[in-house]
Amino acid sequence: MKSTFDGEYIWYLIIRYVLGLIMLAYGLIKILGIQFILPAQVYAYQLKELDGVTLTWAFLGFSTWFSSLVGVFELVPALLLLFKKTKLLGALLLFPALLTVFLINNAYGFLPYMRVFTGVLLVIDMILISAHYEKLIQVFKELMQFQPTTKSSELIFNAILVGLVIFSIIYYFI
Repeated sequence: MKSTFDGEYIWYLIIRYVLGLIMLAYGLIKILGIQFILPAQVYAYQLKELDGVTLTWAFLGFSTWFSSLVGVFELVPALLLLFKKTKLLGALLLFPALLTVFLINNAYGFLPYMRVFTGVLLVIDMILISAHYEKLIQVFKELMQFQPTTKSSELIFNAILVGLVIFSIIYYFI
């Protein structure tokens, strides 16, 4: 990011605010309980009679606290995007939420315009993240230089526990 009048900076600022404001709205409508509302008669149908979109909305709307929590996971990063010092943190925190929404929309047969829209939001977020590529690479390199202090006895104990859990799951389901 260079000067305030640099064309690249202006585009970054515009897409950052567009994404932030859109996700702010989506987060708020979930927190306020406006999204995922279905007519009562939908719940009288058998599950096999419902399409993927209706099933998704019924599932996500069933628990009001969960849909509010999803809204918080969209609202907080959106707010962080609106401020210069927290824009990268906002973009990073928003990525898993947007990826999940994009995958749900595609997996459960949402209308094509919604699939494209959520895909565009995801790409915008990736553009915002990629603008900080050098900073992220530097952080990653610093993390990779971290010297673990795990004792071999701890590794063996953890390996045995993981093995027991895997064995139990396989034994139970097979």
